[in-house]
Amino acid sequence: MSFRKVLFFGAVLCFGIAGTARAQFAAYGMYTATDYSGIKCLDTLSYCSAGVGGGAVGSGYTDSVKPSGGFGGAYYDFKSIGPVRLGIDVRAGGLHANKSASSSAGGEGISRSQTVLAGLRGSIHTPISWLSPYAQVSAGWTRSNVTEPSQFSGTTITGYPLQPPYDNFIQYEVFVGADVHVLPFMDLRAVELGIGNMNRIGSGSGSDSAGVKSIGTGLVFHLPH
Repeated sequence: MSFRKVLFFGAVLCFGIAGTARAQFAAYGMYTATDYSGIKCLDTLSYCSAGVGGGAVGSGYTDSVKPSGGFGGAYYDFKSIGPVRLGIDVRAGGLHANKSASSSAGGEGISRSQTVLAGLRGSIHTPISWLSPYAQVSAGWTRSNVTEPSQFSGTTITGYPLQPPYDNFIQYEVFVGADVHVLPFMDLRAVELGIGNMNRIGSGSGSDSAGVKSIGTGLVFHLPH
């Protein structure tokens, strides 16, 4: 199933839930930067362009790459347990970077990933009325080329780097964050931090897994009620 189809069905699910929600549904948009780490440097001619590990193939070093991009999502809080409000969260987005963690290739959007995640979220009621901290555990699917080397260590005849092949991954991530209430219908997502891992589905020439760390900020819009 293509990324667009997965995103479409995720949106249908979210807005289907919204039809039954009254006061606890919200949609959000975020700018997110992610660090994919522990990726093997496979280039046979040069250092990997991301340069974090600083070693060429066979040196035992691993590298990382830090793509960034946008995410959109929605959550529905359905149950209160004491000061904690439980809910579900669905999000999807895409990231890109101009460097490679697995080869010497570089160029516009050479490293890319597309992700869909769903999970359980808990927000905490605090004495500070304008602040809503939250935590959630999410899992889902990522399509990415960050662990694969480019097909050749160079460029095409038009001067553009060749895109590495894409792999499919199972990704899981734990998030913590804080929303600041600025308007009755809008919150500022001051910060969201995430840590997790992604594991490749099937075989490939690159790393079987990569560590995931993320930081993001954005806006949250509540449905009027």
